[in-house]
This record gives sequence, structure tokens and C-alpha cells, in this order.
Amino acid sequence: MGATAELFAGSRDHAGGDERGDRAIMDGIVLSDASGRVVLINATAEALLGIKAFQALGKQMAALGGHSELQLALAIGIQGLVDDDQPHVQVVELHHSQRDLMFVRVATSIVLDHASHPSGHMAVIQDVTEVHKSDELKNRYLSIVAHELRTPLTGIKTFSTLMAKGRLGPLTDRQREVAESIREQSLRLEHQIDKLVNLGQIDKAEYGRDRETFPVADFAATLLGPFEQAARDRSIQLGMVVEVEGGLLLHADRTDLRRACQALVENAIKFTGEGGSVEVSIRRNADGSVRLGVRDTGIGIDSRYHRRIFEKFFQVEDPLTRHHGGAGLGLFVAQGIVRSHGSSIQVSSKLGAGADFSFTLPLAAPAAGGAGERPD
Repeated sequence: MGATAELFAGSRDHAGGDERGDRAIMDGIVLSDASGRVVLINATAEALLGIKAFQALGKQMAALGGHSELQLALAIGIQGLVDDDQPHVQVVELHHSQRDLMFVRVATSIVLDHASHPSGHMAVIQDVTEVHKSDELKNRYLSIVAHELRTPLTGIKTFSTLMAKGRLGPLTDRQREVAESIREQSLRLEHQIDKLVNLGQIDKAEYGRDRETFPVADFAATLLGPFEQAARDRSIQLGMVVEVEGGLLLHADRTDLRRACQALVENAIKFTGEGGSVEVSIRRNADGSVRLGVRDTGIGIDSRYHRRIFEKFFQVEDPLTRHHGGAGLGLFVAQGIVRSHGSSIQVSSKLGAGADFSFTLPLAAPAAGGAGERPD
């Protein structure tokens, strides 16, 4: 390992970690050579793994022993590096004998030598229990608040709908407009509450589980209905381009996938000015996959924020002075759903030049009973 191992010399006396190293590196560090044998393990890693350095040195990183949950995480991380060479991160629920339930983040990556050649692996092990519990409490609180808001909102939506349709007696034109406005605003609030209710599911990887096989064309036909009136009100040209054969199928969670696509459409309309345009496209790629895209002529996104816009609650605008509504959850939820289907949303945008969001999904094999038939 040479120079790589020297970087961590201050945190070991070859076998374990000394006091100075523990103060310098609070995370657990396990370093292996090109053959996968452990050459360095610091005191924090010893404590989290439940092993001693003299037991670990010379062993394969994926077979260190100690806590079985972390050993499995290391093995999965090393295999992930073999498969795609990309850093592998996972959070492990650890049942520690001397502490309450712990949550440990394990990040494995390839170590390069001075010539940028792979020379080993490094695992960074972090105790993220407090952060995890804090996020869990916030999500639980938001979910409780969202459910409590549903009850009065249901009454507001029901009675405003009855009023707008004249079921509770005749109304003047002005009164009907007000009743319809109340109904529309209650639907908007219901949509935001749904995002809060679904917030915790993203972190628990509970999206994309109810999968079925369905025609791409049928899916496309249902996407734009909820946004047609909002687009007309602001003279936004809302259109769809479908360039796939009629019998092509997707195998996905239809409800969640629709939620992700509609979040992208809602975002595009929100940031497109009057007289602009929003185009939804579904096209077949040369490799047989399908590209779903949403392109707008809106205000665009500074390249500095292309990654951050998918963070929970992130808003490009100042929360105190921004002109556009929303809780900063739409793109976060959409990205979580798409990732649960094995893909990722890509964004192409420049400030003042609109935005293009897209992701790809593989096509499903035709059902035995016909192209549009769903499996039992």
C-alpha cells in the first residue's frame, strides 16, 4: 500500500489505534491491500466491529468476524466495488451488546496509488445513530401532523364541492366562483399533505413495491389531466409526445411512477411563466429502454443547484422571499421513486433557459396472453 498506508500512520501503531489517532479520526477506518487483506484498522473500527486489531490484520476485509451485521455490510460493499467500481454506501441497524440499537454507516471505496491504479480498499464506518433517530423523529412528527390535517381538510373539500355544484342551494356566479376556489385550494393542500405522509416511506425504501405490467400508452394517457386547467389559467402550452409502439409494456409500480412523473410536471408548470410551454415526452431509446422526460421554457436552474434540488425540503429561492409555493418535497419524492425502480432522474438546465428532467426505464417482456394483458 505504501503511501496510502502512510496517510493513516498517525492513527495506528501498525496494529491498532493510539490516543492521538483516535482524536484525529473519529470514524472507523479499515484499509486493505490489493489482495483484500487488512493492513490497517483504527480503534474506532475495532469498537464498532467488536474485534481486535491483532485478529483482523492479514484477514480479508469481507471476513473479519465481529458483529455479523457489519461483516455483511463490508462483504456487500466489497462486492459492489467489484461490480461497478463506484463507492458503496449503506446504513446498518446494529444490535450492540452494551448500547441501545445503533445505526452505522458503512462506506467502501477503492484506494488508488500514486499512478491512479487500484491498490486496495477502504471502509469508513460511522456511528450515525443520533442523526438517524433525529430524522426518524422529524418524519414521524410530520406524518402525525399530516394525518391530523386530513380530517378537517376532508370536510372543507366535501362541503366546498357540494356548494360549487349547487347541491346545498342556488348560488350567484360570484358565490360559485368562491366555492370553486375553496375547493381548488383544498385539493392543493391535500396534495401537499400527501407529500408529507409519503415522506417517511422514501427513507424506508417502501416505494416501487406494488409492481405490475401495463402498456406505456395507457400510462401516458393519464398523466396530464390534473394540470390542464392550471396550464390554461396561465396560458402555458402543455403537450405530450409519445414515440413508442402501442404494445410496449412497463413493469413498475404504476401509482408511484405516476406520482413521480406528475411531480416533474407540477414542478415544470410552477417555474414556467405565462405564455411558456411544458412538454412531456415518452420515447424509446436505441437500447430498448424508454425515456420519460419533462421539458419546460421556465426560469431554469443554476448548475450549482442541479444536485441539491433533489434534497429534502431544499428550495433554490429564499424561503422568506420566494414567489413560488411548495414545500421542497416534489423532486425529492420523485427521485426516491425513480431510484426504487433502478434508475435516476437527470437534469439539464441553465439559468434563464428552461429545464429538462428525464429518466429511463427498461421495457417489460410482452405477457403471454397479449401485449396489453396484465399478469394475475
